[in-house]
Amino acid sequence: MDINNRRHQVRQLLDAAVAAVEPEKLVRENLAHPREAPVTLIAIGKASPAMCRGAARILDEVRGVCVALAPDEVPEGVELLVGDHPIPDTRSFRAGQRVLEIAANAPGTIIALISGGGSALCEHPIAGVSREFIREANKTLLSSGASISEMNLVRRHLSAIKGGGLVHAAQKPIDTYLISDVCGADPSVIASGPTVPATIDPEAAIAALVDNGIVVPQLVKEAIRDAPRPPVRAAPIHVIADGHTAADAASSAARTDGLQVSVLDGWLAGHISSALDEFMMQAGPGLTIATGEPEVAVSGQGRGGRNTHAALLAARRLAGTGSVFAAFATDGVDGNSSSAGAIVDGETVSRGGDPDRALQRYDSASYLRTTGDLVETGPTGTNVSDLWILWQ
Repeated sequence: MDINNRRHQVRQLLDAAVAAVEPEKLVRENLAHPREAPVTLIAIGKASPAMCRGAARILDEVRGVCVALAPDEVPEGVELLVGDHPIPDTRSFRAGQRVLEIAANAPGTIIALISGGGSALCEHPIAGVSREFIREANKTLLSSGASISEMNLVRRHLSAIKGGGLVHAAQKPIDTYLISDVCGADPSVIASGPTVPATIDPEAAIAALVDNGIVVPQLVKEAIRDAPRPPVRAAPIHVIADGHTAADAASSAARTDGLQVSVLDGWLAGHISSALDEFMMQAGPGLTIATGEPEVAVSGQGRGGRNTHAALLAARRLAGTGSVFAAFATDGVDGNSSSAGAIVDGETVSRGGDPDRALQRYDSASYLRTTGDLVETGPTGTNVSDLWILWQ
């Protein structure tokens, strides 16, 4: 099979992966049973509008709030708010305040519909911490290549919403349905766990801030240490999809086409070049699929994201071969690249020339646009981490 046919088939596998984690379908299939009306929905994250629509298909009457990345259709009775991502801004803080108000005043049952991206889209600081400090801390953590565990540790100690804060506001259990974008589908990490009990360690949170070059004023340290954090009342937590759901769907589609395929059990993590080394080392003949979110510390003013950077690194390795590699953000938004990632092959470097300068400037998307390798889907309405596929 020639490279162009391989590229086309890999693109179809990416489509199959996204279709398998379509939020409206997932909620409709997994919402345990109808509740007595009215039900208050609190939906936060990139998949929240579609999750709300799925819930409305099952429930007789809904009300509540949906905090999304962009305007979208939501059920009648649900208030739509748009937050900012990846750094919380005015809209995110306005959404966070409104979410806490609705949680505190909701009668009857509350159902939370949580998906990736919620940490930035919906925010409200604890007493003693300014909005500006939260913004700058998030910005620094993202650019420094901090791990997702470090970022979530910091976020839940600065936020009145995260780490179970939504349940504190409601003063009653919240039935929660999650679409996960994190390793192991740990509910406390998805959108920093607004309805999930989380380990509280103020000194570790302060240390994570300092270790990533953030100056922490004494008043902020005292606020982190003194914030009231009553126990979160237990309620059902349902993880209805994660990155492996998407990877398995791509694998199934490949097998249906008679292809040899394997899905790696682990999670793409660590520095992106090391993650690519490990992925390439584990890859066998045929197709190899993996999911995760490696880290990249960005500098310069280039256009790109984790996936375009990984794809360009892979293109350099695959030069002169018949292999194809895809790196794809399932939410359709890869960094500041305006793409979802890229599909590269053994001829990419011959089309674009030496990629070293683009890699050094973190300008991978600009390079891959000239070679015709970008995958542009627009926001997909879901978010279950990144997907890598190698066909060799």
